[in-house]
Amino acid sequence: MTDINPSQKPRPSAFVSRRQLIQLGLTTLGAAWLGTWLQSRLFPATDTTQEAQPVSFPLSDLPVGGTKAITYGGVSVLMVRTRESLRAFSLICTHLGCTVEWQADKKEFYCPCHSGRFDEFGEVLAGPPPIPLEQIAVSVEGEIVTVGEV
Repeated sequence: MTDINPSQKPRPSAFVSRRQLIQLGLTTLGAAWLGTWLQSRLFPATDTTQEAQPVSFPLSDLPVGGTKAITYGGVSVLMVRTRESLRAFSLICTHLGCTVEWQADKKEFYCPCHSGRFDEFGEVLAGPPPIPLEQIAVSVEGEIVTVGEV
């Protein structure tokens, strides 16, 4: 026969009462709602209903070796001018859609979310991005630069 000490009661379940079960459910629901709200603030959805209209500006606004930020089709775009070319890159990272930053001293695009790096031609240098930055068509007629399809 085993001795059972009456002062050592079995430990109750974590879900002892309906009140605790309801509190746990409401806490879980609140955390899910907060996570969804936070995600929408960190990674805003781009408005795909807005039709992209070409953006034009004088070539003199973008000196050789310089950059110019514009908005094309509701997306932030950075113009980069080198001696050889004039390019426009979407500032949306190809990994999870974060906004990349241009680091002029390194001549690189940097994604602060997961340390993705792209060179001045939009090619992946490091990190998790699977493909290069999206390039947007650029044309120059005379002294006018046009970004986007005409």
